[in-house]
Amino acid sequence: MTELPTISVVIPNLNCVDFIERTILSVLEQEYPKLDLILSDGGSTDGSMEVVEKYRDSFSHIISGPDTGQANAVNKGFAVATGDVMGWINSDDVLIPGGLATVGSLFALNKNMNWMTGRVTCIDEEDNVLTVRRPKPVSRVRLLAGDYQWVQQESTYWRRDLWDQVGGQLNENLKLAVDGELWLRFSRHTDLVPVHAQVGAFRFRKGQRSEAAEAYHAEMLQAIEVERQAQSRSDDLIGAILDTPLELRSRTEAEGLFPSLSSQDPKAMKRPNLWVHSLKRRLSGI
Repeated sequence: MTELPTISVVIPNLNCVDFIERTILSVLEQEYPKLDLILSDGGSTDGSMEVVEKYRDSFSHIISGPDTGQANAVNKGFAVATGDVMGWINSDDVLIPGGLATVGSLFALNKNMNWMTGRVTCIDEEDNVLTVRRPKPVSRVRLLAGDYQWVQQESTYWRRDLWDQVGGQLNENLKLAVDGELWLRFSRHTDLVPVHAQVGAFRFRKGQRSEAAEAYHAEMLQAIEVERQAQSRSDDLIGAILDTPLELRSRTEAEGLFPSLSSQDPKAMKRPNLWVHSLKRRLSGI
């Protein structure tokens, strides 16, 4: 009988009292039956932990104490996680209703799927939806070519086996591009499956770290360059990419330089609701 996987969701937090309750509720209101929810706080002094205490019984673990940044906080959370499927959501972002049901169903019914991402959804400080876009197919060759914008971290989940295969931790030497560098390591082993369904949402707000876009791109391009140096010349496309100086490229720019890039794109899963309904029928014995 098909069973839903346990999903571990880590919420890293540092002084985000204005939004953290909405983040927590967005996870709990999923009512996902096999949830392993973990809070990793870096020593907040703004009242965040008083909010967390209201929901203590809903957490598998609450970690609180000094950390060295987001990557360290997430790593602490995943170190105690028990789920077969993993992902994290920052304490100012939210999950979309039904997001975890989609994630759990897709992993349960697609045994060869190791890594997935949903629609790119953005909200404002009042939870108003700003944009919803289909996820762009992202292959390893696109990443190596500098075409990496964007795999939305809030909508991305993976199997524990893949996490362990690439070292079982985020790179704590990075400050911003911790997600993109992880995607690079994942891409050595498996394709990212783009799914036409909403899973999570990124919140635009004043003062957030993501406003440092230039610094993010600098870190990401450095990580890609390291990856390129270790990449073997397995075919003509890879050879052409490695022979071309690396820079941040839009999809149009990348495909103009490397016309065969699109041939490497993984196929999108366009009707994930059918998978969810299929699993519900199996679980109910219909």
